[in-house]
Amino acid sequence: MRVEYENYYIVDVNYKMKIQPPPFQNTTLLAFSIIFFGWGLLTSLNGTLIAQLDYIFELDDFKKSLINLTFFGTYFFVALAFFLFSEYKKDLLSFFGYKYLTVTGLGIAAAGAYLFYPASTLLSFPLFMGGLFVLASGITLLQISANTYIVNLGSSQNSFSRLTVVQALNSLGATLGPILGTFLIMKTASLTHEEISLLQPDQLLSFRKIQAIAVQSPYWTVAIWLIILGSLIFFLPMPDLVKNNQTTQHNNENISKQNLYLAALGIFMYVGAEVTIGSNLGAIIDQYCPELTSDKATVIYAYWALAMAGRFAGGFILQYVNGGKLLFIFALSTLCLLTVGIAGIEEFSIYALAAIGFFNSIMFPGIFASGLHKLGEYTGRGASLLIMGIAGGAIIPLIYKSLSSFSGLKAALIIAFICYVYIAFYGRYFQKHSEIVE
Repeated sequence: MRVEYENYYIVDVNYKMKIQPPPFQNTTLLAFSIIFFGWGLLTSLNGTLIAQLDYIFELDDFKKSLINLTFFGTYFFVALAFFLFSEYKKDLLSFFGYKYLTVTGLGIAAAGAYLFYPASTLLSFPLFMGGLFVLASGITLLQISANTYIVNLGSSQNSFSRLTVVQALNSLGATLGPILGTFLIMKTASLTHEEISLLQPDQLLSFRKIQAIAVQSPYWTVAIWLIILGSLIFFLPMPDLVKNNQTTQHNNENISKQNLYLAALGIFMYVGAEVTIGSNLGAIIDQYCPELTSDKATVIYAYWALAMAGRFAGGFILQYVNGGKLLFIFALSTLCLLTVGIAGIEEFSIYALAAIGFFNSIMFPGIFASGLHKLGEYTGRGASLLIMGIAGGAIIPLIYKSLSSFSGLKAALIIAFICYVYIAFYGRYFQKHSEIVE
């Protein structure tokens, strides 16, 4: 006798109950884990890309900020379009299904990566921005489909832990990305900006072409890899989880949606705080702890590597601890470290800021999985709302820049402090209300 229950098969063998995962679940989980690793690697290449484009086009501060704004802004507008179309026309997740939405995202991302080839050949900054927009559009669809699929691929009680572990592979890719980017893209960047300014026009053009060509091979390889991965997903038998969304909706729709809206704001706060600290840690070291300048790259690397370690650890802990409770504890820990980072002195404050990476680890997967809890047929639209929150990675750093201009780099971190206060609130909220949502 076999009965299907919440994506699992209960098999009666000699009157003993055994729980077995549905067919192909482990294979599917492995395939999506590769996707998570790949887009972490791809996303982290943006930092290297910005540095390389600076060599090619000698970017001013506005154009540098435009690169990040384009990437994170695309998340918001593509997710918004996904939500509005699903709300008022046809639910796109139900229409495409997880498989074909994921394949579509991989295909669009591949097209964006390919556009870097003609952009580098023509030395066209607008075309680079166009490629980045298309690439980010594909990744947005992956964020909506892949994160949501992992959340629903198994028992809802383990969704928090499952997404955290798979997101750890995303962090692994993000940790390796800058290393590979420096080796593959920045290897030809041997001149300082002062030396570049002394080049003759023909020498300058030749130099820029060499720097541009260095972008071609890595992103061309990425495009091919994304196409191969999309083909794998296309032919891979996958459990149809869209139908399950219809049977996992809470009786009180308002409770689930209220939780979703609070979670979307939590994603906004988390991504904004993480990017603010990570992208300004080097400048903080230069200004407040110059003796660590030679180790600056190591400290920044540690910040992101600790996020990876925290996700592997968090995935284990979450098998025994309520997700909302652990989110609350990690947010409080971050607030303590941030207080030391703002008020502390010299090296100790810098190390405290770097250690925040560990406690950032579970926040995105935790908030995302919590936000989708018991949404039922609203799951696709809910996921798009959560992904819109990634725009915090563009907006919060801009607020920080404005504050730091008159309060100093450390004092301006109060904006990150406010973000983590909200995350602690949400963790406590979900811990108390998850029983109601059940």
